[in-house]
Amino acid sequence: MRRVPLALGLLAALAGPLWVDAAQRAAPRSGLPLPRIELVARPRIDGVESWLKAVARHIPGDNDEALEQVAAWPNASLEALWFDADVLAGMIRGGAKTNGRGATSYGVRGEGPKRPTQTGYSTSELRRMNVLACAAGGMLVDPPCMAIDAAGDLDPELRQVAALARASKLRGDDNYIMRRGAILHADVAMLAPLSMNVAGAIRPAAGLERLRMEISDGRGVDLRQSAVHWEIARMLLDFVQPRGRDRADPGRDEMVRQWYRATASWMQRHEAHDKLHLDRARALFPSDPDILFLSGCQRETYAAPPIQAAVRSAVLPTGVIFGVASERDELRQADALFRRLLDIKPDHGEGRLRHGRVLGALGRHGEAAVELRRAIPDLADDQLLYYAEMFLGAADEALGNRDAARVAYEQAAKLFSRAQSPLLALSQLARGDGDRGGALRAIARLFALPDEARGEHDDPWWSYYVAQARDADDLIAAMQRPYLAERLP
Repeated sequence: MRRVPLALGLLAALAGPLWVDAAQRAAPRSGLPLPRIELVARPRIDGVESWLKAVARHIPGDNDEALEQVAAWPNASLEALWFDADVLAGMIRGGAKTNGRGATSYGVRGEGPKRPTQTGYSTSELRRMNVLACAAGGMLVDPPCMAIDAAGDLDPELRQVAALARASKLRGDDNYIMRRGAILHADVAMLAPLSMNVAGAIRPAAGLERLRMEISDGRGVDLRQSAVHWEIARMLLDFVQPRGRDRADPGRDEMVRQWYRATASWMQRHEAHDKLHLDRARALFPSDPDILFLSGCQRETYAAPPIQAAVRSAVLPTGVIFGVASERDELRQADALFRRLLDIKPDHGEGRLRHGRVLGALGRHGEAAVELRRAIPDLADDQLLYYAEMFLGAADEALGNRDAARVAYEQAAKLFSRAQSPLLALSQLARGDGDRGGALRAIARLFALPDEARGEHDDPWWSYYVAQARDADDLIAAMQRPYLAERLP
């Protein structure tokens, strides 16, 4: 029994922190509600300090002490970190802020509460956030940071963080904390998956919330809140400022592109589906072939019977929605994404293979056969060729081209001599032709396979929905490699 995690969305999606001046409140007798301000306590700021040190200490790809520290944080602390790190990154990009009027507040708007809720920093907490931004941004010698004597308020470890961030900045990469923070939180999700499970009741009306449902045999078997590590990682990368640019512009940054491609591939390899992740990737990189390919694969997977069955049978709390449409709508979206990919990169053989399979699933068998025959010359991998022959056989069978279908199924059987699926297809094809002897001969070939050979390793058919991500580990390692050095000891 295999469990497939599926991320769910909430109707009450929240915007990021907004700069709100404390003086801009409703006037007396205006009829407008005053915002409810929640002041940040000092232990929460101390948590930001601990997080900065963990980010700088973590070895990418390693389940080390820094990762274990952050993985152990309760989700309420992570939600607060999401907010505070957003503010911190905004300070890094905008320079140190000063305020002499007592407090500065930052608001988050949601569709649920009628009264807006804002998070406020008192003068001392705001100053401490400025000091941390000076360190995290490598800005200790910048005039605003010198004016508040930021260096004098740092312990030796934070001064080392500041030095590392400064060195990166002088090399032309002013994104030390943003990049490494995203890598750390992605590593938590990938290397410590149990930490993603949040205990307690589901609170769909609360702040930044993500839910995840486990699917097994087409049924939703477990619905729980999910820790917001991916959300923190994506937020940090939104502040990345590419080399030579004077502002944040993550859609022009190669590491951000690699991060999204690698992590989206990892999600699909481990069937940890998350629609928002690739939605954000496409918003940043709308014409990237790798992102479009994985997006098409995701929609194709969402059309698969196990996920569709789970969606139809699931009972969800009020305010919770699936990011999954009907089978036909998902296939249509996959069709559009693969078409867009092939317009950009016509020689993307694997994309054309999958497009052919989607067209067949939509009942457009003639188009499917054309696409699959076009794909085959661009496929050098036996596993992909196997899929192409199987899908081509199905398309030709649906078109009434029985002999061509038989040739395709036999070719698939030659590519993987221990695979059961081509033999079942050949038996079914013969049975449809009224050829009882041919059907029995194909089944006899299947029964002649060694018992130990009857597994997914011998028949690629079983791994079709994850095959597009077979290089996920290599992509993750390549993305992380430049960041293995220049860290705290």
